[in-house]
Amino acid sequence: MDALYYKNLLDNLYDAIYCVDLNRKIIFWNKAAEAMTGYSEEEALGKVSTIQVRMHDNAEGGEGEGQCLSACLVEQTLVDGKPREFDCFITNRNGRRIPVAARVSPILGPESRVIGAVQIFRDNSARIATQQVIEKLKTLAMLDPLTGLANRRYIEKIIDAKTDELRRYGLRFGLLFIDIDHFKNINDRFGHDAGDKVLWSVSRNMSSIIRASDILGRWGGEEFIALILNVSQEKLAQVAEKMRQHVEDDIVTSSGDSLRVTISIGGVLAEPGDKPDVDRDSLMRRADELMYECKKGGRNRVAITRFGS
Repeated sequence: MDALYYKNLLDNLYDAIYCVDLNRKIIFWNKAAEAMTGYSEEEALGKVSTIQVRMHDNAEGGEGEGQCLSACLVEQTLVDGKPREFDCFITNRNGRRIPVAARVSPILGPESRVIGAVQIFRDNSARIATQQVIEKLKTLAMLDPLTGLANRRYIEKIIDAKTDELRRYGLRFGLLFIDIDHFKNINDRFGHDAGDKVLWSVSRNMSSIIRASDILGRWGGEEFIALILNVSQEKLAQVAEKMRQHVEDDIVTSSGDSLRVTISIGGVLAEPGDKPDVDRDSLMRRADELMYECKKGGRNRVAITRFGS
């Protein structure tokens, strides 16, 4: 079989293929490479890849430092004869940056000496788009759609992680169990749209109090959980009181009605050496008990304790 047969074979492959000699000059350029880059075979042959026909940017999407010049993986294969696989971007003739999955292998001559390299690359857009969709779905699966806060599933994972850090590293934290007072009455009297506005408003007011390192989530219905990290009992009580006051001071407007809302908060501080050992269920149970004590005491209250007390 002559060279034309192999050229025709390679030209009909879906994957883009090009070959370079030891000086990185392009000596073969198939039809798929033409289609992907916008450069014809005549334009590419004899050019130094990655300079006059710019091939790669880094996989993170930046340019300059990540471009394949002296550090090009193709060049490294020419030097050490090792095959490589990597993800990168190519910039086509029209300036469009295309994500590609690439594989480069050495071309061996007599005595297994490297005399060039062949690179195969394919459009990676579909896989990256799929990954982005998956990541977005993962994110959405951890968020409450109404408030935009962490949902119960995510909060459970964080509580477990923080109790593990407490056991391993002694990192204390506080858990606040928060319930909107008389929320059923709000829904019954003013409607579910008003109830949704109250949930959103309360979540925004509480979010404005906590630090970026703390976590606030919707546990379900009108219940919320806040995890306040690296905190003392006094500071935990201050955070909870600020939340309560901030919510009480706000007015929620819905269909011309002005609603004043209050919350009740039960909080527990978890510290190193707590007995019995702290876990998610015991923390939640203690905080829930304190929150209901606030309800029985007249609502719009805060009760904070140490887990071990």
